[in-house]
Amino acid sequence: MDNSLTFLNSAWFWPVFVCWLLLLLVFMWKELSQFGKKHLYLKVVCVFFAVSSLALIALKPAVFEEVKLEKLLILTENFKEKQLDSLKREYHEIEVFDYRKQESLPDVENVQEIFILGNGIRDYDLWYFKDLSVVYLPGEINSGIIKLHYRQESKPGDRLEIKAEFLDPGIGGSLWLEDAGGNKLDSVIFASGEHTRFKLLTDLKTSGNYVFNITEKDSLGNILNRNPLPVKVGKEENLRVLILNSYPTFEIKYLKNFLAEVGHKLVVKNRITTGKFKFEFFNTENTLLGNLNKEVLEGFDLIISDSGAIRNLSSKEKNALQNAVRKDGLGILVLGNPNSLSTLGDFSVFELQTVATTQTVLNGFPGTTLERQAFQLKPEVGLEEIHTSNSSVLSAYKRLEQGRIGTTLLENTWQLQLGGKHKTYQQIWTEIVEQLSKRKLPIASWNPESTLIFKDEPFQFQLRTLIEKPRVLDENNNLIPLKQDLNNSELWTGKTYPRAEGWKQLKVEQDSVSVFNYFVYKTRDWKTLKAFHTLQKNNRFFSRKLVKDVKERMPVAINPLWFFGLFLIGMGGLWLVPKL
Repeated sequence: MDNSLTFLNSAWFWPVFVCWLLLLLVFMWKELSQFGKKHLYLKVVCVFFAVSSLALIALKPAVFEEVKLEKLLILTENFKEKQLDSLKREYHEIEVFDYRKQESLPDVENVQEIFILGNGIRDYDLWYFKDLSVVYLPGEINSGIIKLHYRQESKPGDRLEIKAEFLDPGIGGSLWLEDAGGNKLDSVIFASGEHTRFKLLTDLKTSGNYVFNITEKDSLGNILNRNPLPVKVGKEENLRVLILNSYPTFEIKYLKNFLAEVGHKLVVKNRITTGKFKFEFFNTENTLLGNLNKEVLEGFDLIISDSGAIRNLSSKEKNALQNAVRKDGLGILVLGNPNSLSTLGDFSVFELQTVATTQTVLNGFPGTTLERQAFQLKPEVGLEEIHTSNSSVLSAYKRLEQGRIGTTLLENTWQLQLGGKHKTYQQIWTEIVEQLSKRKLPIASWNPESTLIFKDEPFQFQLRTLIEKPRVLDENNNLIPLKQDLNNSELWTGKTYPRAEGWKQLKVEQDSVSVFNYFVYKTRDWKTLKAFHTLQKNNRFFSRKLVKDVKERMPVAINPLWFFGLFLIGMGGLWLVPKL
């Protein structure tokens, strides 16, 4: 075995050496000045031992020895007892660390291999195990919701659609969607005890921050679990819409009535004969509207036009419309005969394919049959879908620099209104209008790292803003430190630790409008969902590679008491020699 010497404080070697040499010279000079006196050489030796022992205590000398590295077993929620017993039988002296009860992470300095049992390590602690050899043995997931998907941000009139997966439900058990007052909105009853996918629905009527609840009950109606479901319903943005109509149609008639009813500011320009137009105004003042130019188009977020109205525009108006789309982000929705989409010059951006059917059922609208043109939009690079039926694209748009040009091959959708399917009609046209209208760039945009934010756990977020040095405050006006991205000066990262549950808020001090509302869950909320997420994350993060028992050469410090004893011998000798 190689017992070569090293110093644990090797960085201090030269400063300590200089101090040792100076002290040695001083004491040597003191003793040599008494040259000729008795026992001089014995005192010189004592001085050397005393000064050298102080230097060695400071440098901490060590020798390399073979040390067998330890194994560590970490217990997390829902670990399997059989796995624990098996590992204890295999490794009798294995150290056990209970992650569930500890606030700090385990010491892994002399650990060769780590076994993690149960659901696993929480997301924000995984970094600690990045370069370590870990064997992860997943635990058991209890019955409950393991996957959940819904839109946390919606608008009034939208439908809240909750898609989820339930693991091992009890036969006859049920789930209820309830509002904050406990009123039942929708439910599902489990007919079998197998893994089940389900959907819950309700309509959102007014803006605000809401907390719905998903309540789990057994077959006797006893409540087993109740978990909060936060939803932000933003205020409806009133768009400024211009409709260019070359001839009257029922589609335009019902569409303009719908847009006016939901509050959009609407101007309709109806062509009567060549050069003569009739104007209608909804939710806005009557204003003189002449030819389309830059100033006129700046007042609108969306143009809805049939193909004939676009063809009838003068070349100057077409150029102004093109510039408004490319430079200012204006949106255009082109309606009418699909055959005319290829005759619109610079606005002809779509390619069509013929189909045999003129009826369809849109994806996401089961049970509703709609009329369609005998065409479909050809899938190609740059085509972004809005409505599809199986693989057929029926509503879509293309980006044109800052703006968008879209179209739909659905026709006679107004018949949905006559058939009483008002919500379906509203949803179809709301999706088209929202996708095409001019984008309003916010001064600040927020991106949370996770939507599951728990009390007393780190919540990390990203802020993208043009503000040079943004200051982010929480609901108590506490300043949250931000770190700027090295490659993107507009991107900032922050972290906070929510201390209470419920709706909380972040805001940019320099801009009172840039507010981000988020919901903080209690520690006991969504236990099964959280456990499944943690288990999946740990499975991806850790390797199952086993490590053989090895011994590693490590520096082992020499006990400093030896050097302290040497120091006492030296100093005792200096005291004793003159008395001999």
